[in-house]
Amino acid sequence: MRNLLFIPLFFLSACQLPDKKPAVVKNIELDNKINPKHKNESVIQTLPLMNNGVKNLYNQAKKHFQLNAYDQAIVSLERAYEIQPKAPQISQLLSEILLHKGNNKQAHYWASISTKNSPAKGEICEKSWRILAIAAQQLGYDANQAMALDKQEQCLVKSENRY
Repeated sequence: MRNLLFIPLFFLSACQLPDKKPAVVKNIELDNKINPKHKNESVIQTLPLMNNGVKNLYNQAKKHFQLNAYDQAIVSLERAYEIQPKAPQISQLLSEILLHKGNNKQAHYWASISTKNSPAKGEICEKSWRILAIAAQQLGYDANQAMALDKQEQCLVKSENRY
């Protein structure tokens, strides 16, 4: 009889619910720095190509990111990066997510990869350098931040005034 009571108690103790951490929610102030509503537009836009599998993983990661499912987004992006490491959109989104998670060193690392792989002009170039500048600022890398802000401006090709 004593053994019969022990068995249910053993199973009940083994069925404890794991401690769940609250989901990380996007920092609106940080998001506005990364994706400002009013920014200078470049007249030249270049979009590096992604193969279909990578594009699907990237789009899946964007959906996860919008739902604050950062870890799932990171898994999709890491897989996409394994397939096509030179696609700057992948490392750019990865650095943006890591900034939101507060992992500034990794965000800085991935932003620097994004700047190396991004086109020399246009929106992707400008955003990659903007994210690097934000990560550098968070880490107190003042010289790195100043350089990134300068490079960010160089990405923009402004239209000439016509008379």
